[in-house]
Amino acid sequence: MKKNISDLWREHKMLLVITSAIILMQTLVGVVLWDRLPDPIATHFNFRNEPGGWSSKAFTVFGMPLILLALHWVCLLVGCSPNHQMKNYHGKIKYVVLFMIPATAILMMVLCYGYALGAPFDIGRIVLVFVGVIFAVTGNYMPKIRRNYTMGIKLPWTMADDENWNKTHRMAAPVWVVCGLLLIVLGLIGYTTWFALAVICIMVFLPVAYSFWLHFKKNRQ
Repeated sequence: MKKNISDLWREHKMLLVITSAIILMQTLVGVVLWDRLPDPIATHFNFRNEPGGWSSKAFTVFGMPLILLALHWVCLLVGCSPNHQMKNYHGKIKYVVLFMIPATAILMMVLCYGYALGAPFDIGRIVLVFVGVIFAVTGNYMPKIRRNYTMGIKLPWTMADDENWNKTHRMAAPVWVVCGLLLIVLGLIGYTTWFALAVICIMVFLPVAYSFWLHFKKNRQ
């Protein structure tokens, strides 16, 4: 474990510093905008751009970035554990893991501070485009992810069989890319909630059904 952590730091030291700084940028921007920000600040929204949850200004500016920073490092350290080794990720998929939470932190900063300052944007559409990008990028690298406990389609059948894992991820890759692009389009043109949910259900159902079919077919032989 210690060796894996030291290897991660040695190989990605600059990226770890940069991604941590990106997360903490929310605090810096919040301090600069402190006098202009209301208290409390809306930090949760529904699909109609209506605030559904509020947090104090201090928690939004200081607490949320620290929680995200802790989550970022926990995810990276878990990825270094013996059962979740990041060596099972293709080289470039590591960058998806490294920048996932920092990208989320930037999105949260823009949405929370932007809404608090009266910025005229559609929060639901922005989130949908963001989710679509994540799915499309992840799908692009799916066939290159080797069996692990952290990232991928983790089902009893995929985790027990390398062949099932590899075939399921090769099948899921184009599905996730296409569905991710559909979510981006829905977000850009003005999404319908039910369409977006239908696309996400397809992304989940098709790979699971295919993986189970492979498992069932193999057991019958």
